[in-house]
Amino acid sequence: MVQFVFSPKWFWGKDIFIDAIGVFVLVLIAVFSTRYYKLNRNKNYLYLALSFYLISFSYLAKILTNFTVYNKVLETATIGLFTITYQKIRVSEILFFIGFFLYRLFALSGFYALYSVHEKQSKLNIFLMLYFMAIATYFSLSPFSYYVFYFASFILLSSITMHYYRRYKRNKHQATKFLAVSFGIIAISQIFFMFVNFTKHFYVVGEIIQLIGYIILLVAFVTVLKYGREKNKG
Repeated sequence: MVQFVFSPKWFWGKDIFIDAIGVFVLVLIAVFSTRYYKLNRNKNYLYLALSFYLISFSYLAKILTNFTVYNKVLETATIGLFTITYQKIRVSEILFFIGFFLYRLFALSGFYALYSVHEKQSKLNIFLMLYFMAIATYFSLSPFSYYVFYFASFILLSSITMHYYRRYKRNKHQATKFLAVSFGIIAISQIFFMFVNFTKHFYVVGEIIQLIGYIILLVAFVTVLKYGREKNKG
């Protein structure tokens, strides 16, 4: 039987709000990346937009997993001389399975696409990464796949962080610094999600850290826009 790890009851609904903020930031960046691509036809902006769209879709799918479908079923029970008719709530897990599968698929695809924008990949590396992503998403019913997914996310996000850190060491741009910090923080949040079986409060910590990461990502995005406007004026 598959067991799911949920957040503490007092945190229900708040994680949806946090993920919604992430979706807003990601879609905002994706839209502006698309506009930049239309202006200069640089394919990097197109791939950047695609990666952020994929990651935003993953969080929409994750939000979907927080909703369950309830079917009210009338049931009858006989206790001694008495017959009792009552309503029983039956929870459908189909929505959860679909949402969590799409969350894994879109998240890993988006992280890998974002990593591939800046790092050239050999055919062997591409094949191995796609195989790894397939393993992490296909075995959705296996408890082990939960850890594989978050470990894969941590590896990809750490690689993205290192790229922006090396880039910042070269150009010293504040926007690049914010990008490195934001993805680094989001990568750290994946570690807390991996230890959620010890206590559900790790899920809360992971969500809060992830929120901080996306807020800093928004700051990086605003900084890029500000830099672009100043450059155009100059």
